[in-house]
Order: sequence, then C-alpha cells, then structure tokens
Amino acid sequence: MARFFRSGNLASRVFDRQLLSPRPGAAVNTIRQFYENLVPSYTIYDIDCPDYSFRKFTDDGKYLVAFSRNHQNLIVYCPIWLTYSCNEDCDSHDLPAKTKKFDSFFKQLYSIPPASSNEYICKDFFLYMECNQFGLFATSTAQSNDSTATEGAIHGVRSFEKITFYLVRLEDGVILDEKAFCNDFINLSHSIGAYLYEDLLCIVSLRYQTVHILQIRDSGNLVEVRRIGAFCREDDELFLHSHAQTGYGGSFLPGIKQRLLSYIFRKTWNEVPDQTLRVQHLKKKFYFHFQDYVDLIIWKVQFLDRHHLFIEFGSVDRVIKFGSVDRGVSRSTDQNLAFFAVYNMETTDIVSLYENSSEELYSLFEQFYDHFHANPQDSSHGKFISSHSNDVHALDQLRTIKNKASSSSQFVKKMMASLPYTCQSQSPSPYFDLSLFRYDEKLISAIDRHRHCTEHPIKFISVRQPNVVKFKIKPGSDSGASDSRAKRISSLFHPFFPLALSIQETYMQPTVVNIHFRR
Repeated sequence: MARFFRSGNLASRVFDRQLLSPRPGAAVNTIRQFYENLVPSYTIYDIDCPDYSFRKFTDDGKYLVAFSRNHQNLIVYCPIWLTYSCNEDCDSHDLPAKTKKFDSFFKQLYSIPPASSNEYICKDFFLYMECNQFGLFATSTAQSNDSTATEGAIHGVRSFEKITFYLVRLEDGVILDEKAFCNDFINLSHSIGAYLYEDLLCIVSLRYQTVHILQIRDSGNLVEVRRIGAFCREDDELFLHSHAQTGYGGSFLPGIKQRLLSYIFRKTWNEVPDQTLRVQHLKKKFYFHFQDYVDLIIWKVQFLDRHHLFIEFGSVDRVIKFGSVDRGVSRSTDQNLAFFAVYNMETTDIVSLYENSSEELYSLFEQFYDHFHANPQDSSHGKFISSHSNDVHALDQLRTIKNKASSSSQFVKKMMASLPYTCQSQSPSPYFDLSLFRYDEKLISAIDRHRHCTEHPIKFISVRQPNVVKFKIKPGSDSGASDSRAKRISSLFHPFFPLALSIQETYMQPTVVNIHFRR
C-alpha cells in the first residue's frame, strides 16, 4: 500500500529517485511512475497537416510511418519536440501561429513510391525490426473476383494478381529487398497474415495453405528458409517423386493436414484403454468428424519461439465469406469448429492441440499471456505492455468480465478469438499502463484498432488517486459541433514522449488530426 502514499509532486519524486534505489528488476517500472506527472496537458485541434493516413510510431519512437491517401507513397517522419521563445512567461500566452503546424512536431525524412501504378500500399500493414531499423510493408493489386480453382488452391477463395512485401531501411528509405506472391490471398488487414519474431518472418498464404518462413538478413535480404503446407520437410516432395507417387494432387492430403489428423487420431485412441470401447470411441469422436477435420484450413499463425509455431485451424467458410481484406475479419468462433496447434518446425510434429473452447488453453492464456507475444528483440518499452498475466489490475478486469459472462464456454471462445496474437498490435505507451491509469477501453486502448467516436473527452484517471483525472483526449474539432454522421477515431501514442495524435475520420469529410502534448 506504500505506493498509494508516494508524493504526486514531480520535484519530490526526482529527489526520491536520487535517495532511494528501486528493487532489483523494478527500475523501469519505477521510472514509468513518473508518467503520472508527465502527461499530455495541451491540445492543438485540427492541426494543419498533410492529408496522409498515419499508421504508427515505431516501438523505439524514432519514426512515424504514414501512407499517402492514394496508397502509392510511403512517408516517414522523425518526431521533433516543439520549440519557441517568448519575451515573457510562455505559459501565460497562446502558442504562436507557426507552431500550430504538423511540421513543428514532425520532420519529414522522405517519401518513396515503391508501388507500381496498378499496385496499392496496404494502409493497415506495417512491421518494424528495431535492431536493424528495417520496416516491412506490403502492396497488392486490385482484388480479383476470379476464384477459379488451381492446383493446390482452396476453391472459392479470391486472389490478388500480385502481393509484394518490401523491406525498407527507415533511416534513408532505401528499398533493400522484396518478396512477391502471385495469384494468392494473404490477409494484410492489421498485419494478420504475417508475424515477425527476431529475424524470422512467417507469411500465411490462405489460398494455397502454405506458411512461408523467411529470414531477414543483416544485409537486408529476404531469404525463404522453409515452407510448411503441402510438405513439411525439405525433401518430402523429392521422396514422393522418387517413389513414383505422381498422383500427389488428388491422392494425398497436405503434409500439415496429415500431421493434424494423426495427432487427433492418436489422442482419441489413447483416451480409452479398453480395446472394444476404443473402436466405438474412435467412430464417435474421430471418424464421425473426419470430414470436418479434413476441411479445416490454416487461418492464422504466430511464432512462440524460433522453433515452434502456434497455428489456428478454422473452417474454410470463414475464409470464403469474409471477402475483401479491407472489410475486416470475421472472428465469430461460436459457430465454427476451430483448433489451436503448437507445431515444432524442426521435428515437423504437432506438440499439442486445443479446441477453441478448451479450459486448459484459457488457463494458459490467463496466466502466461505474455509468452504469446514475447519477442527477445522488443524495445525496452515494448516489454512493459500491460496484460492480465503481468498486471493485477488487468487481471481483475478480465475476471470481472468472466464472472459476468452468462456462459463460461462462450466466454472462453470469445477470449480465444484473440489468438494467435497479432504481431506489433499494441502500443507500448505508459499511458496505457493499467497500473498507472484507468480509461474506458470501449473508447481507446493499446490495441491498434479504429473505434467509434464519442462527443465527450476520453478521460485518463489515476489508479493511485481514483477521483483525479490526469488528462483528457478529445478527438475532433474544438467547436464541439455534433452531427449524426458516423465517425471513427484512432489514436497514435508515442512510446515514451507525452505526445499523441488523435485522428477522426468522417465519411465524405476531411480528416481531423489533433496533437496532444505536454506544454
């Protein structure tokens, strides 16, 4: 309870920092407590800025990434702090007019047009490799309505003529390498179709049910090191051809599907020790659902470490029905059969398998959630993102929601819909630290998603002093004028500066960008 009685005065905290040493391993958390005093205290409404789609701050805070509205250019900014001088006390005066411009806070480093005239940058996709300061973004052609089945492709799944991933050195905007996928379908929305772990990148081809494992070399090359799908080992295809198995396309299940069925069969077999009852059990639990298992497709993949993948297998209807990538992703796991598998890339074995209603998996999710998104190369700020496995306040929120749920099974399915974890989808800003601030997660959160706009300011309330509002974020114009048109807001918080952008988008209206900072 001592933390509830620590001083709220910034100068006093600085003196305490000089006199008292934090507990071992708690230095960063102790420093982050200073953000209770260092908050965005001033807002510039509808700032004069370029009409770009602002994507995110990199986790080390060095760059702000944006895309042009025509989806043809990548624009990268470097944050700079607002500076100006006054003859008298600056706090008693309004900001000079020239400071109320976007370029007073951000310096444009470059704008590059990597896409050809018929390719468009995916505005929701961007991954950052901090150790080399490489950025990965993607372009695609217009989506084709031709879903004609080709060899190895899932029938009914639409495709893009070309999807290209570009590796860019953010320091100077040099495109180092690219990787193209033709007549394929990769879910680029919110970076769902790709996952970055250290120097390894996995890309999921939904159309061809293949997981491509690429290595990002220090030289800036994208090198494909493994494919998982039709074949699991590098020599599987050679082995089949050497045994004159020429009819692979219509005779064999894909290698990863065979691993899945084998695991389910062995698990079902071992559940009943009695030989007579075992046969009946297999008929009921395995053979009766055999076609359902065969129809499962790889939906989403993430790394757990350098050797293990966490794979979601879902219904094929889920891929066919959600259509355009930009329209979002259907995550309704209530009516669809879904499994989560841990796959060892070295042994090509499925280590464990869970249904999306598994209480055992939910228990792991609750206690060890950080292990689902841990990355040894995360920035020092990224390692302190609040979750229910490292923050008692977040755990209390989760358990409160669980206790209010009408059905335990439906609650578990709802929680499992967030797995596998979407790479780099949460802001490491300390203002989303649930041990420091409370806020309405329906209006704003660390997760990278658009939300419905509200006419009221979004309040950040002190956890230590529950009645004290530390600061407010008000999207939209300062006039407070309201209309019935639907509005969407997104927020971009700097990883460690008291600086944030709130972006309000209204149909057929100019985008309104506000800058919130400490003055």
